[in-house]
Amino acid sequence: MLPIWLIAVALGVAAPAQSPEAADAAVLNQAPVSVVDHSVQWLSPSIATTDGILVQVTSSQAITVSGTIVDPASAVAPAGPGSQGVIVVRLQERLREFGVFRGIADGEYGRETAASVVAFHKLIGVERSSRWSIDDWAVEPSLNHQAILTRHPSQSDRVEVDISRQLLFVIRDSDVAAIVPVSTGNGERYWSENGGDGDSGGGYVKATTPRGTFTLFRHIPGWRVNYLGGLYKPWYFTPYYAIHGSRSVPARPASHGCVRVPTWESNHLDDFLEIGLPVHIWEI
Repeated sequence: MLPIWLIAVALGVAAPAQSPEAADAAVLNQAPVSVVDHSVQWLSPSIATTDGILVQVTSSQAITVSGTIVDPASAVAPAGPGSQGVIVVRLQERLREFGVFRGIADGEYGRETAASVVAFHKLIGVERSSRWSIDDWAVEPSLNHQAILTRHPSQSDRVEVDISRQLLFVIRDSDVAAIVPVSTGNGERYWSENGGDGDSGGGYVKATTPRGTFTLFRHIPGWRVNYLGGLYKPWYFTPYYAIHGSRSVPARPASHGCVRVPTWESNHLDDFLEIGLPVHIWEI
C-alpha cells in the first residue's frame, strides 16, 4: 500500500500537516546549505577583493561584481601618502572631525594629510605613523578631552602644549578648537648666542623647551631667519622661544627648544592665536 502522503500528492489532495516535532526533525535531517560570504575587503583605496576576485576601482562610482556592490564611498580601506580618490576625501573629513585637519578635502594624500594622520595617532596613543590603517576607521571621533580642558578651567581661551604626546591644543570658549602636531626640544647640546655664562657671547646649552605658564607677547608675520634656521610666523612666549612654522616637523622632539609646527599650520594658527593668550607647556 502506498504511503498516505504519496497518494495525496498523486491525487492533488493536500497532505496532512506535519507536527512541529516532525518539521524540526525534517530540517535537522536536511543536508547543510553552504553560505557564500559576499563581503568586500579593501587592500588599498583602489584595490578590493570579493568572492576571491581582485577588483581595481578606477572611479568614485560603485560597481557590482558577482552580485556584490563594491562602493569606494563606504570603503574601510588602508591609505597612505600618494593615495587618491573618494576614500581619501572621507579620510580627510574624518580627520577634521578629530580636530587634526584644517585643509581642503581634495582627495590627495599629501603632506598635510600625512601630518594630520600622525597627529591623530599621537592623540590616541599608538605608533606615530603617517599611514592610515583599517583599524583607525574604528576609532570614534567623540574622544574625551576632559584631561586637557580641566587643566586650567578658569581660562576659556589658551594654548596647551603636551610635550609627552608632542601635540598643541588650542582652547577656545572652553573647548578644543584645534589639535596640531609639534616637535619640541630634543635634549641635545648645541651652541647658542644666548648661552654660556653671559660674558663669552654665547655657549653650549641643552635643547630644552621650557615648561610652565607663559603669555604670547610678540608675533612676526612671514619668515624670520637666524643662525639656527628659519622661523615661519613665530609667536613668542619668551624672548628666545616661540611657536613657529617649520619645514621640518618630525613625529619626535627635534627642535632647539621652540615649539615647531608645520608651515601650513602656522597659517591656520593665525585664526586662533593672539597677543596676550596664555600658553601652558607641560608633560605627563
